[in-house]
Amino acid sequence: MSKNNIKLGTDGWRALVGDVFNEHNVQRIAEAFAKHLNSRSSSEHTVAVGYDGRVDSKRSAELFSHILSANNIHVILSDRIIPTPVLSYTTKHLNCSAGIMITASHNPSTYNGIKFKATYGGPLTGEETKHISQLLSDDLENKQNDAFIVKKNFLDDYLTHINTMIDFNSLKSFAADPRNTASVIIDSMGGAGQTILEDILVQHGWRAQTIFGSPEQNFYDRNPEPIEKNVEPLKYNVSVTDSILGIATDGDADRCAVVFPDGRWMSVQQTILILQWHLYHYKKMKGAVVKSVPVTDKVRLFAEKWNLPFYDVNVGYKNITDIMLKTDFLFGVEESGGFGIQGHLPERDGIVSGLLFCELLAKSGKSLYEIWDEIKMEVGDLFYKRIDLEMGDRDRVEILHRCELFHPSKNLEEFFVHRTRKLYDDDVLTGIKFSFGDSRWLLIRSSHTEPMIRIYAEGRSEDEVERLLREGRRLVQY
Repeated sequence: MSKNNIKLGTDGWRALVGDVFNEHNVQRIAEAFAKHLNSRSSSEHTVAVGYDGRVDSKRSAELFSHILSANNIHVILSDRIIPTPVLSYTTKHLNCSAGIMITASHNPSTYNGIKFKATYGGPLTGEETKHISQLLSDDLENKQNDAFIVKKNFLDDYLTHINTMIDFNSLKSFAADPRNTASVIIDSMGGAGQTILEDILVQHGWRAQTIFGSPEQNFYDRNPEPIEKNVEPLKYNVSVTDSILGIATDGDADRCAVVFPDGRWMSVQQTILILQWHLYHYKKMKGAVVKSVPVTDKVRLFAEKWNLPFYDVNVGYKNITDIMLKTDFLFGVEESGGFGIQGHLPERDGIVSGLLFCELLAKSGKSLYEIWDEIKMEVGDLFYKRIDLEMGDRDRVEILHRCELFHPSKNLEEFFVHRTRKLYDDDVLTGIKFSFGDSRWLLIRSSHTEPMIRIYAEGRSEDEVERLLREGRRLVQY
């Protein structure tokens, strides 16, 4: 078996269960990871290990732990299913050498994977991931024991920390006022978020109800990605109750999505802008704003209005983390719903993000629609869309190079290209972005985890966005 059937990416490894994600390959990665750690220094290492509710997640976490233990590495193994941000926080809080999370995040139930976390709780650097990949071997050592493994409840310390981040007095006061409706529906999508959000909110006087709160291997026959087409049950439940918002978390609860009080979907771009508004206006926080390339350009407009440092980085949360580790950051956001917040982790957390939205409603005394209207007064309305094109066996790198050559066409004559930006991962072209000025742009990008090309566009109207997307399709299918 060649090592080429394992491709370590921006956040570790994901693969189809059975075909590639299997016991043999988990062992190979665990042995390479142990060699990587032991090669860094001769001192003792400790690794925190967690897992979600997917097929084979718990068994894979135990296998990984036994291999680390056999290589004289101390292991703190979660005693239950946990969200990825809980594992990330534990890694940082206990000053572990690294963290391992068995999950495929928001990917379908047919996938599983392994996330690598560094001692700071964020993704491992690209250099370290590359080193692990170089250490992969087809020949297994088959050393396993439990001599250095201890089990621990990771959740308690995480919940204690959250108390320092969220103004729960505001939530309590809001809920105690009979003029307010402190009611929320939570969709955990059968993932690792379980009823954590509900339990926290109920403790502070809110009425909270979780749907799909028990971890389920097939995520109740949905993809555990909190995008509009996957959260119809949440939208319906919010629309027929007195809930003032709905919150969804993905398969490992490191991403968050929000639903307006009438059940209407809040786009990820709206979510990002409202979160940015809350951190600055209501929490009075300042710091660098870091976003990935596909995120709305209006994030930059706010940063400039508020005189905050701004960074626009390549796709992959590790690229956001790299900046957050070097700056006093306010938040780091990606297009797929992952938000990292000052004072917490240089990493995504869907639980904290959901609580921040509840805090916003409590502190402002306004509805989400009223807050969104205030934002539009500042930076204008938002027109943004993404489409995904299945590529099958087509060469996506070749397609991207062709897009570069066959530039936006005469179909977009009034769109003057101010800048063309190429995105690379390990010297391989992964995307190309055409910027037309005035928050208008077209991005064509190859997915890191699935055989598809994603096309993104932002414009000044729905018509502009649709025209840009059509041009993106033309370039891809030229």
